[in-house]
Amino acid sequence: MHVLLAEDDTNISVVTQLCLEKIGGHSVVLCVDGESALETALRQPFDLILLDGMMPKLSGLQVALQLQSNGVVGTPIIFLSAKTDDKDISDFLRIGNGYIAKPFDPMTICARIDAILASPGGT
Repeated sequence: MHVLLAEDDTNISVVTQLCLEKIGGHSVVLCVDGESALETALRQPFDLILLDGMMPKLSGLQVALQLQSNGVVGTPIIFLSAKTDDKDISDFLRIGNGYIAKPFDPMTICARIDAILASPGGT
């Protein structure tokens, strides 16, 4: 699977990318802010987009909404976020296909992603 990972925390991005590539067998393109994630997702197709909820320049929600308004539909979007407020989680699930709370165990991220994608509606 070709995955876009948008995460500004270096420690989280390195470990997540490593797990996705080595454990999950996915190819990963990493972006460190929302603006570069949006530009990258508009330039090339991805099988999955993982968005940090809080990034510089554009938030994960802003990126997802702009992707939808630019016709990028059908690509599952999963939010990775430390936000645990019910409203924030509701927004993530309304716009995307899943939500994974930070901190998460990097060794289980692939299994969580597979479970979200396999469930009806992707949530």
